[in-house]
Amino acid sequence: MSTVGLAQSLWLLVAALGLALSVRYAGAPMLGQSAFVAAGGYGVALLGPGGVGLPLGIAVGLAVLVAAAGGYLTALATARLDAGYFALATWTLAFLAQRVPIAFPDVFGGTEGITRPAPAELVSRTLGIQLTLTDRINLGLAAGTCLLVLAALHRLSGGPAALDLAALRESPELAASLGIAVAARRRAVLTATAALGGVAGAGSTVLIGVISPADVSPLLSLELLVAVLLGGTLLGGLRLGGLRLGGLRLGGVAQWCGPVLGVAVLSVLPGGSLALPWPGALAGAPWRAVPVALVLVAVVAALARRSATDPPARPWPPSPLPAGRPVRHGVRLELTHASVSYAGVTALDDVSLTVHGGQVHAVIGPNGSGKSTLLDVLAGGLDAGTVRLGGLPLSAGSAPQRARAGVVRTPQQPIVLAGLSPVQQVALGVRGGASWPQAVLRQLAATPRSRLQTAQLRATATGVLTALGLSQLADLDPARLTTGERQLLQVARVVATGAPVLLFDEPAAGMTAAERGQLRRVLRGLAEDGAAVLIVEHDLRLVAAVADRITVLNAGRVLASGEAAAVRADPAVREALLGPA
Repeated sequence: MSTVGLAQSLWLLVAALGLALSVRYAGAPMLGQSAFVAAGGYGVALLGPGGVGLPLGIAVGLAVLVAAAGGYLTALATARLDAGYFALATWTLAFLAQRVPIAFPDVFGGTEGITRPAPAELVSRTLGIQLTLTDRINLGLAAGTCLLVLAALHRLSGGPAALDLAALRESPELAASLGIAVAARRRAVLTATAALGGVAGAGSTVLIGVISPADVSPLLSLELLVAVLLGGTLLGGLRLGGLRLGGLRLGGVAQWCGPVLGVAVLSVLPGGSLALPWPGALAGAPWRAVPVALVLVAVVAALARRSATDPPARPWPPSPLPAGRPVRHGVRLELTHASVSYAGVTALDDVSLTVHGGQVHAVIGPNGSGKSTLLDVLAGGLDAGTVRLGGLPLSAGSAPQRARAGVVRTPQQPIVLAGLSPVQQVALGVRGGASWPQAVLRQLAATPRSRLQTAQLRATATGVLTALGLSQLADLDPARLTTGERQLLQVARVVATGAPVLLFDEPAAGMTAAERGQLRRVLRGLAEDGAAVLIVEHDLRLVAAVADRITVLNAGRVLASGEAAAVRADPAVREALLGPA
């Protein structure tokens, strides 16, 4: 490969690394990366020497800012789309990036594109610099940029801020329930992805002096995504749209070498934007995208063959509680007059409830009685009635806001983040809604404070697992956890937030008798530690063993509420739960 060809491949690798950031951390299969490459390329061609005439360094900086702004706006516009629709939406960006220059030839040069002087000159009178960017210098810049991006991604992966992003990728619902600002994190990641695409486009244009619609075709976007997925499949460690590729955990530079390998593999396929020079008959053939499509099919087939089995249960050691959580006296969560309807069906009908600190409050009732809807209201997922914590009203808002206020819940189905060890998942709870931009900057700079925070985070998470009797799970592969262990891990994760109010949605589902005994000890220990604990549960034996108070829902209404013994003895409750005698 020539020096120019190698340098151009390295610039495209920068775009692929940016795309890997989006796929790995935002769970966003971006199919519009070529649009941001185009923004960087056309931006530097129009603004730099031969265009507006700005100094080359300033032109590159402005072009990258334009690409980053495009990524931010894309994140805003697609905030509510799932992975599939997001891919389709961004695919339109790739087509626009190719068609707009053709539609406005006076500005963008039409199909021929824009040609600028090459080799470019980097001139700064202030610094006394005048440097001709030869092919070798361009190669050095491209290689240096790749190494810098790889180093930054490696640093980001090894610290606390990456935990937020791992949760964002695998379960936005879980991330929100722990107080993580999901939309803001996603915008930041997509902005960084677009900025790196802009860097790639600007660098490639400075290298060869030409940018045209053919250079930024939709095929380039597809190739970059395939390169990311292919490298992730070969090395393990990427997850896309709910499908896991491999089992690498956070940390270690190997996980970021996937795009390097993917770009290398696609570079030897005939045709396509990433390919090495092939004979003209092959490079120009109408089937030039077929090899890329075949690789994509192979990746999907590899995904389909992956499966997991539930391992045998493990014995449980006794667990000491309380666990050093701050004791909170007088904590009280109140809900008054909550009513919720779905398409004319009443889920909650004027429901009021109070959960006191130091007690376990159980909510029981037949299926469809409104129990999970009640949890959604308390946790901020639904706006209904008035919710007060410690006598102060909680503003209606999102689940992250409610979690940061001190009310945290577990999902009904156990969510285990496959890319994180159990101790890392508990550390995610410790972080909760902690500041993120500052943490990212500290990690990238590798400051002593960031290293100290990483060590403290693990120590705190390990302490929570130990206190709950789950220390044996700390560094297991999450795929090896039983259903009951996953439920207990969810409990540990919300306990680690330090929230005064803990809401558990059917925590005993799928547990063995030993695991239920462990859960019973944990719930009682949390209440004795001062937390306000509310459980929605179908296991009436567990409820009888742990509950201080019980509220019974039936058809969205409160059938009975009060001390556990009195509620259990109520004939109306027995009939609702067991049927007429």
